[in-house]
Amino acid sequence: MSTVFITGATGLIGANICRRLHEDGHEVRALVRPGSEHGPLAELGVHLHEGDITVANDVLDAAGDAEYVIHSAAVLGGASQDMSEHQRVNTGGLVNVLDAAERIGARRTVALGTTTYFDYETEPLTEHSPVLPEPPGDPYSVTKRAAFVETMRRAAEGLDACVVIPGGTFGPSPVPNRAMEAPSYNLRIVHALQGELTQAIHFPIPWSYADDVAACAVAALERGVRGEKYLAFASPEDVSSTAEFLNRALEIAGSPNRVRDITAAELDSDPDLEREIGPSLAALARRQFPQPYFRWELTPDRLGYRPLRLDDALRRTVEWLQKVVL
Repeated sequence: MSTVFITGATGLIGANICRRLHEDGHEVRALVRPGSEHGPLAELGVHLHEGDITVANDVLDAAGDAEYVIHSAAVLGGASQDMSEHQRVNTGGLVNVLDAAERIGARRTVALGTTTYFDYETEPLTEHSPVLPEPPGDPYSVTKRAAFVETMRRAAEGLDACVVIPGGTFGPSPVPNRAMEAPSYNLRIVHALQGELTQAIHFPIPWSYADDVAACAVAALERGVRGEKYLAFASPEDVSSTAEFLNRALEIAGSPNRVRDITAAELDSDPDLEREIGPSLAALARRQFPQPYFRWELTPDRLGYRPLRLDDALRRTVEWLQKVVL
């Protein structure tokens, strides 16, 4: 079996990738921040290397002699966003990982991306959608777009790299506390069940069960093609707003609570509400989206990708949350 180096290993997607790689018999090396919740990864047999994704030598030392690289580390788009931090982690960290992959001669690198910087206002998002010439101005979209563009540039120049694009990700994790950190959708399910979350910004989201994203990333290591991107979503029929997603979870859990949608018009009339939700969500609320939201042109056939339907994934998630949190 092979040695795989992974960043973002304690995150929801990264931890599930570590578990899958371990179960498949691979040796896993992970860069983890000092003091982070990495005990469960050690129990899986992951070789932990403390360091900082923004420090090139830390990344290179942690990568060691790995044959493959998966880059999952990122600063997410919460209510408060600092552009300099996003640039250091989302763009600078990606550059450090690609530099390390080149230095160690990795056979393939898989990077995790996001949907917000692609052009799909009039046509469904596909694996061939171009990036927006001018992305939304929030720090998360700007820096993740720059990271994607850099990955594709390196791939065009010969680095064997491809990108997996998850949607709104939720589900069980080997590292439970990290899986519950804001702006986690797991945490939102819990807050909805507890009656603490009663409204959410309205825009369509392609949902992603964390283990399905992990399966897609591992398959991309084995079957991916340089310069391609893959959509690690649930079915196109399962695209919905956050409120609809949470209400399906509430129904599965047998809870009478319900969550309502907040529209872009409400944001326009309430500046305080917009500041509360943050720039990334506000930008998405005002963006136009096609119907259907996306279609697969490549991922299922190329990678053998077979995600769970949303209700099945939510049922497993609610059962896990009831055991570890509720």
